[in-house]
Amino acid sequence: MKHINVYYIAIIGIVLLLWNLDSQHGGEIVSFYGFAENKETEINFNYPVVIGDIKVRPGELVKQGAPLIDLYRIKAKEVMADESYKIADLRAKETIWRTEMGNDLKELGLKKKLAVDKINTDIQKLRDQKEFDQSLYKDLKSVQASEKKYAPLSTKIIALERELAFLESSYVSQVKAIEKELSVGKNPYAIAVERLEAEQQFSEATKKQFSQITAPTDGVIGNIHCKEAEHIPSYKTLVTFYEPNPTLVKGFVQEDLLLHVSLQDTFIIRSTKNRKMNCKGAVIGLGSRIVEIPERLRKVVDIKTYGREVLVAISSDNEFLQKEKVILEFMDALKIKAATRRPNKSLVDLEKGVIK
Repeated sequence: MKHINVYYIAIIGIVLLLWNLDSQHGGEIVSFYGFAENKETEINFNYPVVIGDIKVRPGELVKQGAPLIDLYRIKAKEVMADESYKIADLRAKETIWRTEMGNDLKELGLKKKLAVDKINTDIQKLRDQKEFDQSLYKDLKSVQASEKKYAPLSTKIIALERELAFLESSYVSQVKAIEKELSVGKNPYAIAVERLEAEQQFSEATKKQFSQITAPTDGVIGNIHCKEAEHIPSYKTLVTFYEPNPTLVKGFVQEDLLLHVSLQDTFIIRSTKNRKMNCKGAVIGLGSRIVEIPERLRKVVDIKTYGREVLVAISSDNEFLQKEKVILEFMDALKIKAATRRPNKSLVDLEKGVIK
């Protein structure tokens, strides 16, 4: 009888142990830890600034439009010096350009003079030839030469006179074109210099320009990364700003659990300190790799565990604190039932939706 009692007691103990393990396993499937996060905004500028009056402190609640930091936009000395260098460089190029254009005018005048002198010389030769031929017949009374005899010479003279007139007209046109190009309206360097000088005057006038950072929405001031009178380079974060309530929960599903989480799956988010404080959320993001779960979110702190990151969006009308630890409870009854009914089924099969 004693042997029978021991036997039954052992059986009952094993059954209780298995039930306890199954309960723990089922609990792991349907819930895991995470923490609430507020949306963070980093405020910076794409140009250097000097900090004026800092009107807020980290952790302070502010309303939309409230002034946060006074600052001044300071035009960098390097930029202004670069503008002066560009102007000087353009003026030097303009001087060289004007010299070259003047040389072109001189060269054009020289070519024109040589061409005109040659044509005039040829015309004079033809005229001398005509006069000589006419002189041969002048003293011969019995022989009279007609004008037709001198026609070839006259034709050549007329052609050369026309060529001379065209050369003169062409030269005048080329000279006018160069002189027009030398004028301010056509001078490319003068136009660029005027533009840079206007920019330089504007830079000087706006060298120190007042500005102010204001709160984009109602929220909480995070970290302030600057001090009064400090020169801040471009793109450096000046202040971080948080929305008043968390809008995102980050959790980690252990890699050895059977539960497969998909986008748009729903969860109940509960505070670990007050289970009555809860809200619904939907999955909006899933990690692409397995990572080490943060110590704070492990069920057994001293044992390293790994899992997949899950991002759940929640409405802003909640009472969670920034970085508050929460419990994510899965709401998809069909998946829970499938995972608990067939604990030996692989995660790959679950992902393919083969469970019936």
